[in-house]
This record gives sequence, C-alpha cells and structure tokens, in this order.
Amino acid sequence: MNSTNNTILKVTLLFDYKLKLVEQIVLASIFISALIGNTLVLIIMLNKRHRRITRVAFFILHLTIADLLVAFFSVLPMFIWKSTITFFGGDFLCRIISFLMLTVSYISVYT
Repeated sequence: MNSTNNTILKVTLLFDYKLKLVEQIVLASIFISALIGNTLVLIIMLNKRHRRITRVAFFILHLTIADLLVAFFSVLPMFIWKSTITFFGGDFLCRIISFLMLTVSYISVYT
C-alpha cells in the first residue's frame, strides 16, 4: 500500500512540474509575441503621422496600446507568479498588481 501511495505522489509531482513548465512556456511565448507584434504596430502607426488619422487607425492605435498594457500588467505578472513559489512583493504590491491585472483586462475589452 505504501509503495502505491509513493508512486502516485511521484506521478503527481512529475505531472505538476510538467504542467508548470508548459504554463511558463505558453505565457512566455504570449508575452514575447505580444511585445514584438504590438511594438511593431505601434512604431508603424506612429511613423505614419503625417497622414490624417482615420477612425480605423485611431482604433488600431488604442487597441495596440491596450494590448501592450495587458502584456505588461497581466501576462508578465502571471508568468512571474507561475515561475516562483512565493510572492516577495508584500501586501500592497500584491493588491496593486491584482488591481492592474483586472483593470487592463477591462481596458482591453472595452477599447
């Protein structure tokens, strides 16, 4: 009976480690692609300033800024949280980050 429990514990720990690794890889790839893609779009949009800004261009500009905010204030803290075991920021920073994660999600949705 003890060896069965030991085997189940080892499989659970191995599964948890693999799941944590997959989560980190997915979050890192989302952050990098969002950072690169939205930065490129932002540079292109700001370089074409000599033209009259249309409504669609205005919308794309705001959407790009909102996506960059989501990348920095939602995806990056989630990646850091999944990479570490404990949060070293304290209560105040935890509350600020939680507030920013929720706020930038609403900003992105309502843009």
